[in-house]
Parts: sequence; structure tokens; C-alpha cells
Amino acid sequence: MGKDGKMADNTAQMDLKKFLRIIARRQYLFVSVSLTVLSVIVWGSFFIPEKYEAKSTVFIQQSAIKKLIQGSRMRSREGDSLRGLKYTMLSREVLLKVIRAMDLDATVKDEAELESMIDKLAGNTNITESARENLFSVSYRGKDPAMVQEYVNTLVDKYIETISGLKKENAYSASRFLSDQIAYYKRKIADIEEKLANFRREEGVYLAVDERSIVASMKKYKDQIEDAEMEIRRLTAKKKKIKEQISGESPFTLAMIDSAGVNPLMARLKMLEQKLRVLMTEYTENYPDVIKTKMEIEALKKQLKADVVNRENKKSRDSDSGSGMSMMNPIYQQLREELLKTESEIDSLEAKKESLANRIKRAENELKHIPGNKKILTNLERERDAYQRLYDQMLAKLGEAEVNEQVEAQNKGEVYKIIERAVLPIKPVSPDRLKLIFLGILAGIGAGAGLVFLMEKNDSSIRDIDTLKSGLGMKVLAVIPAIVTEKDIRRKKRINISVYAFSILYLLVIAGVLVSEALNRFF
Repeated sequence: MGKDGKMADNTAQMDLKKFLRIIARRQYLFVSVSLTVLSVIVWGSFFIPEKYEAKSTVFIQQSAIKKLIQGSRMRSREGDSLRGLKYTMLSREVLLKVIRAMDLDATVKDEAELESMIDKLAGNTNITESARENLFSVSYRGKDPAMVQEYVNTLVDKYIETISGLKKENAYSASRFLSDQIAYYKRKIADIEEKLANFRREEGVYLAVDERSIVASMKKYKDQIEDAEMEIRRLTAKKKKIKEQISGESPFTLAMIDSAGVNPLMARLKMLEQKLRVLMTEYTENYPDVIKTKMEIEALKKQLKADVVNRENKKSRDSDSGSGMSMMNPIYQQLREELLKTESEIDSLEAKKESLANRIKRAENELKHIPGNKKILTNLERERDAYQRLYDQMLAKLGEAEVNEQVEAQNKGEVYKIIERAVLPIKPVSPDRLKLIFLGILAGIGAGAGLVFLMEKNDSSIRDIDTLKSGLGMKVLAVIPAIVTEKDIRRKKRINISVYAFSILYLLVIAGVLVSEALNRFF
């Protein structure tokens, strides 16, 4: 490590010495080129037109009402606002307003020159976002300080004026657009609902069912038919038994008239008539109890007529009890009522069987048409649901849009506050002569050194014995040294003093310019 390090240091020292020897050998070329390049850059910077910069800072304040409305979406909308800020501010509409407000169009000859002015203003305007949220800066560079200041302030004012109007217009347009869309989707939903109703009415389809549900319904109907048939068989057997019992009973039986002369048949007739009036208030004439009561009333009336005839032809007295008479047999009457009830139940079950059989036929017909009907019905319902979702979304957005419209109309939304207006620039920001002077120094040294090494590389003359020996392989018999007189030494010395004095003096002038620019920049 020590040996290699020493060798590297020795090599570096040898290269540095070689470099210095080359510079010293062509020192006049090095100095002249370096000072020339330095002069071109430094003095040329004073011929570059000076530019002034004006800057204004604007803050976008989000109101509390706006935050409450937008909620969690507020941050993303603020980002969108900042991203679109540059496009809006440098749009042709805003820049035209600025040009007319500043009377810059008075010097414009034609439309092409106006467009060129707009492009120039947009190109020289710089809009940057600050590290702070919702803060942006607008700056502009130009030759005239007053024009630069007025342009930046006018641009910011016109932008705020334009963006406020755009927000109100956009809020109003959004509400109108959403209202039109809601009306459109409402009509579409109504049309599809009408198609669904017509299809279901024509095809008898009321639900988007599948084959298994229809088969299950058919099985249920068949089970109900079997239950009804079993009940009909039971009631038929009961009916037969009642008829057998009725055949063993007489319709009339012997009754007694009490001593007070009150006819029990007449009392029962009045009771049945009262019962009939009550039944007719609740049921129709075809109701079994109504029919049965009417039949009993008719039978009593006939019996009363027969009783009157019997009393005229045959009279018998009994001192201890009333006279006997013929009247309806209550057991017979009860059996008749039960028979009518049983027949009514049988008729009802038969009607139920017929209804269930019709349902089974309709279900079988549905099974035949299920693939096509189901597809049509499913497509209609899917289309209706899609429009319904869009309708609901538009309805929710309309509510937000209407609130936003009121917020913008009352200037309760985003508020643009000018934190710092552009002031009249005093010092130019371009060209940066400090930077150019340092650049000239480095460029001069680099150009001088580069040209010296280029000349050295292209120089094929032999300057030492070693090169002659190693390069050409020749033997050196003798060396004749250069004869330098005292006069030559004095002349070279005077030239060196003049060159170095001039170079130092010239560098002092450059240093003075550098100090002056630094003082002007910082103080």
C-alpha cells in the first residue's frame, strides 16, 4: 500500500510538472486565449438586454360551507383546481382581457400580430405551486419594469374575475344538465315499466321465475287437488248417510196447543222470519242458511193452513191440557240443514278442484314458454334496474349541484385572496453577470489550456535527448546548447513583465466588475 501510494503520488507530481512546463512553454498563447474568452463572456454580458421580473402570490381559500358540502372529496377537487389553474390563466380568453385592459392591442396591426403577442405573454408567464397547500405564484419577465408589474397584477385580477364567472356558469349548467338527464331517465324507466306491464299481462308472467319454482307450484296444486278429492269422498259418504237418516224420519210430528190458545207454529214462523231478515242483511239469497230458512218458512205456512182446516172439521177438548196439532219434525229439519251444508261444501270443493286444474294447465303452458319469456323479462328488468341506478345517482348529484349553485351564486365557495401583489421591480433578474463572470473565468482557463495542449499534441519537434534516443533509436554524439545572450534575456524579461502586468491589471478590472456586481446584487 505504501509503495503503490508513493508511486501514484510521484506519477501525479510528474504529470503536474509536465503540465506546468507545457503551459510555461506556451504561456503567451495560454494568456491571450484565456483573456480573450474571458473578455467575450464578461463584456458580452453587458450587451444582453436586462429583464425585470414581477411576482404575485394568490391563496385559494376553501370556505367552511364548501368543505361541508364536498366532505372527503374536497382535497381531490382542490388538486384538480390547481392543475387546471395554469391552463385557465394562460388561456386566450384571459390574455385577451389583459391585453385590452392594458391597451396593448393599440399597437397591434393585424390578427397574426395579436396572436404572436398572446403567445409571447403566455411563454414568458410562469405559474408555480407553492409548498403550502392551495398557494400559487404568478411571475413575468420583461424589459419594461412598469409593464411587467401592471401585467402580473392585471393577469391575476382578470383570472379571478374569469374563474368566478366560470364557476357560477358551470354550477348553473351542471344543475340544468342533471335535470335534463333525470327527466330523460325517468321517461326511459316509465317506458320500460309499461313494456313490462304489457308483457306480463299478455303472457301471464308476473315474476321472473325458473322451471323449478313452476314445477314446485304444480306439485302443490296437485296435492291440493288430492286433498280436495279426499274431502269430497268423505262428504259424499256423509251425504249418503244423512239421506238414509232422513228417509227414516217423518217431516211432521204431533204438537200440543197450550191452554192459553197460543199457536207454537205461529211463534216459530215469526222467529224464522226475523232470522231471515237478519241473514239477508249479511248474505245473498243463494247462501245455504238463507235457502234453508226460506224452505222452513214455506213449510210452516203450509202447515198453518192445514191446521186451520183440521180445526174446522175436527174439534177435541181436554180440560187439563191444550189440544194436539201436527208440526215440523225438529230432527227431520236438522238433518235437512246438515244435508244442505254438506252439498254446499261438496260444490265448493268441486269448484276449487276446477280452479286448481286450470292453474296446472297455465303452469304447463308457462313451462313451454319459459326460455323465451324468461329472457325477455330478465332483459327488461335488467334494463329498468340499470336506468333506475343511473336515475338515483343523477338525483343525488342534482341535490349537490343545486346546493353548489347556491353556494357559488352567493360567493360562498372558493375565495381567491391575493396575498402579495406585484411591485415595481428595481433590479433586473437577467442577465446574471456574477454567474457569467465566474463562467468566463473558468471558460477562459479551460479554453487556454485546451488550445495549449492541442498545439502541443500536434507539435512534432524533438525537444530533448531522451526522445531522440528512444523515439528514433539514434546515438547522440554531441549536444550543442542554445546560445542565449544577455540582450535576449533582458528582452524576454521585459516581454514577460509587460504580459504579466497587463494580465494582472486586466484581471483586477474584471475583479472590480465582479465586486461591483456582487455589491449591486446583495446590497
